[in-house]
Amino acid sequence: MLWKKESNGNDSMYVDLYALNGGRASFDKVDCFARQGKPSSTFNKNGVVSLQKRNEGDKYFSQGKWTRAMELYGESLCYAEHGSKNVNLAYANRSACFLKMKRYNECLIDIELAKEAGYPANLIPQLDQRKEECLKAIDEGAQPVMFEPKLSFEPNENFPCMANVLKIDRDAQGDLGIFAKEHIDVGQTIVVEKAFMTYLYTHHGWKCNICLKEYGNFVPCKKCTVAMFCSEECQGNSLHKYECGLRYSDSVMMNGFIMRVVRGCLLAIDMFSDADELMTFVEQAISSDRNQIPSTLLDEKSQYEAFLKLPIKPASTEHHEFMINLTIAFSAQKLLMRIPRVNSMFKLEKYRRFFMHFITHQYQVMENNSFICGSNHDDMDDDYVPFESRTGLMIGYKKHSCAPNVMVSRTVGHKFGLITVRPVMKGQQILHAVIVPLLTLSKRERHQILWQDRKMLCKCARCEGVTASKVLCKRIQSDPDYQYITQQSIPPTRGDDDAKQSMQTMIDKCERFLRQYGQTAWCNEFGRVVTIYMTLVDRQ
Repeated sequence: MLWKKESNGNDSMYVDLYALNGGRASFDKVDCFARQGKPSSTFNKNGVVSLQKRNEGDKYFSQGKWTRAMELYGESLCYAEHGSKNVNLAYANRSACFLKMKRYNECLIDIELAKEAGYPANLIPQLDQRKEECLKAIDEGAQPVMFEPKLSFEPNENFPCMANVLKIDRDAQGDLGIFAKEHIDVGQTIVVEKAFMTYLYTHHGWKCNICLKEYGNFVPCKKCTVAMFCSEECQGNSLHKYECGLRYSDSVMMNGFIMRVVRGCLLAIDMFSDADELMTFVEQAISSDRNQIPSTLLDEKSQYEAFLKLPIKPASTEHHEFMINLTIAFSAQKLLMRIPRVNSMFKLEKYRRFFMHFITHQYQVMENNSFICGSNHDDMDDDYVPFESRTGLMIGYKKHSCAPNVMVSRTVGHKFGLITVRPVMKGQQILHAVIVPLLTLSKRERHQILWQDRKMLCKCARCEGVTASKVLCKRIQSDPDYQYITQQSIPPTRGDDDAKQSMQTMIDKCERFLRQYGQTAWCNEFGRVVTIYMTLVDRQ
């Protein structure tokens, strides 16, 4: 099968790497480059390492750095041999972190996990005392309410991640977009999307390997050292069954880039019974109209079709970038072929060419439509930045603008949402800034960043010169809410009641300001308030 090379503006729908790089012979060079990685296994349970992790966690616990200590106890669990004493000791120590963090339900669960794993009988009274503290705190109503993004409206019938006040339609250029069906106020959550694909690069003791949930009662994979799970559903996820033990390199970033592609391919492969079925589906999706309005995103195959149609960057003409992209795809192929089911599906030569094209397209989609982010927890070291990747589908329908009317909300596990930062009138399109710092930069700076990062040339109203008049800017500068918002410091994330009240006051003033000036042309003053509002909502 040969795939047709198509182009739609800046969105190259398919890149034939064989043709671009001079045919099969050039792959030998890529193979040599790919071998610079050191493939190794994650089947390396080790009691000594488990003990070291737990002792290190104890040091952070004594310093009051509960999050860091909890993660190290999780890593201790990852390395502990199944059934060893390291398992029950790590659960018990982690329960102490939960108690300090006032997460009493999680503390109780870890206490039971420690007992079930054979916690020493002479130490059981300590756990029982900890249990009594939790039960007392819960009776007194001290259990904190955990943040969970929720739609401000009823969900759309065919697109449940989207509010029923929205619809997917074509814009004036014929591209798909999200539009308001009625007036939407500031501060409304209009999209809560579960990421189509996630990948955890590092810090495996802190998050669920499948859904990226954090601060949970994670249980480790019994075989490998890089996976913990928050639930039976995640533990039974077939993706890890294929991945378990695979590692391309000891380099976190190199391994993450390649294993992310491996997971994305496995997600697709697992939907189909054989290579022919996958090939037919992918070819039809790629060759069909990318701007066809989807009828639903309820089932996994309709979601996968939408994923395949997400925009990708045009093929790079820079040799080093091309070689990096090609190496990642080629290395992912080599890892995938080590998986028995994948090897049997693509064993015949007639499937191999498709397979490389398939991997390349998966990688290009993820590269252009994923959020790669880290942590900013106060009790972590400055250089301690875990990275995870989330690839969503709705991003393909959100149009970029340097004068956005929505922001991406704080993520919780594999869920993230969109919150309005300006009033959205009926018929208006949902606009978001792919890079938040763009809100207060000059046009030259914005375009430079967009081109370097996304190969994107923005033609939004602001970039076309539609901005607020000097008279309006002066009026905004003299507005009491504007002066209050810009002169106050943002309250700490973990503050007392006064700090929480101060944060709510600032949010209220921001929303009042944004309602008043939300339909006017953009200016830097407005961008400054939007940026502050985004930070406040994200920390709330």
